[in-house]
Amino acid sequence: MNQTQMWTCIFVIFLTLQSQCSACRWLGRYGTVSADSLNLLREMSGQYPENVKMHFPGTLYNLIDKAEVEDQVRFLVLTLDHIINLMDASEHMNSAKWNLKKVEYFLEDLQRQSSELKECVAQYQKPLQKESYEIRIKRHFRTLKKILKKEKYSAQAWEQIRRAVRSHLQRMDIIANNAKKRV
Repeated sequence: MNQTQMWTCIFVIFLTLQSQCSACRWLGRYGTVSADSLNLLREMSGQYPENVKMHFPGTLYNLIDKAEVEDQVRFLVLTLDHIINLMDASEHMNSAKWNLKKVEYFLEDLQRQSSELKECVAQYQKPLQKESYEIRIKRHFRTLKKILKKEKYSAQAWEQIRRAVRSHLQRMDIIANNAKKRV
C-alpha cells in the first residue's frame, strides 16, 4: 500500500467514525428537547387528572433498560412514532379543549426527536426479524387508540391519553439518558 492509499484509507475511516458519532451525538441533546415536549404536553391543558388509572407497559420499559443501545434507540424511535400517530388526531380533539397550537408544537418536537434518532438508527445493523418490544409497544398503542374510540374521543379519554403519553416520555428520557452514557 502506498502512502496516498494509506491516507485515503485513514480519511475514509475517520469520516465513517465521525458520521456515526455525530448521528448518535444528538442523543446527548435528547433530554433538552424531551423536556420541551413534556412542558408543551403540560401546557396543552394544565393539571393532569390524578384519579385516572392507565395501563402502562412498565415491564417492557424494564426490558428495554437492559437492552443494547441500538435496541434502546430503535425503541425510542418506535415509541415516538406511535405517540405522534396517536396524538395527530386534531379532528377528534374538539372535546378535549386543548390549546391546539401547543399540540402542534408538541408534535413538531416529537417529529424532530424521531427524525434525529432515525439518523442514529440508520448507522446500526438492521435486525433480521421483528423484536418482541416492537410487537408489544404496537399492541399497547393500539389499546390506547381503542380507549379513545370506545369513549368517543371524550375529554376524559384524551386526558387519559395525555397522562399515558407523559409517562412514556418520562420513561423514554431515562432510557435515552442510559443509552447516552453507553455510546
